[in-house]
Amino acid sequence: MNANESDDETLHLSAETMSALMEFYQEQEEREQKMKEIEEGNIPNNFEENWNMSQFWYTEETAKRLAEGCVKSAGSNGSIACVSTPTVFRMLKKMEHNCTLKVLEYDKRFAIYKEEFIFYDFKNPLGVPRDLCEQFDLIVVDPPYLSEDCLTKTAITVKFLMKPSAKIIVCTGSVMEELVGRLLKANKCEFEVKHAKSLSNPFMCYANYNFDDYCQN
Repeated sequence: MNANESDDETLHLSAETMSALMEFYQEQEEREQKMKEIEEGNIPNNFEENWNMSQFWYTEETAKRLAEGCVKSAGSNGSIACVSTPTVFRMLKKMEHNCTLKVLEYDKRFAIYKEEFIFYDFKNPLGVPRDLCEQFDLIVVDPPYLSEDCLTKTAITVKFLMKPSAKIIVCTGSVMEELVGRLLKANKCEFEVKHAKSLSNPFMCYANYNFDDYCQN
């Protein structure tokens, strides 16, 4: 390899590195702009997933069918708690219904929804306002991690929030089926949970009632 060939290779690699760096800065600038809009009270059309928070958004169809099923299940003027399910909450916000909503979420970007937002960390399952005890007709939940610890602590929150006759919908990996049934008396539904980006672990929907009857196409 002569000197000119070596210089050409160095320039080529530098151009690739520069392109990747510029793309990174552009994405960072876009994220900062969205955060600024949120802080100013402007609700963005979409929120990017944050994989560091184990965020994996549902497809539009899945979110829509879940939201519609929630409204039908909760009934007129029902109360719905979306626990770690911001995709469903945002879809519910787009729909016309008479249900009251709360989103319990770790991601503080959703604080843009003001009184409907409750900061929630599953590691502190009872660290939610006392006045939410037994207040919800329906709870839809997607524990952020596929672990026994996460599901067990999230189940404590669900039991705190639910009315005695409340309906529960759980979206989580199929590996958690036995524990979901044991903790929340929820059984596997036919309804399929699909994500915008494919996951390695198959996801399922579970409920303590016949949710499939409420989410037909």
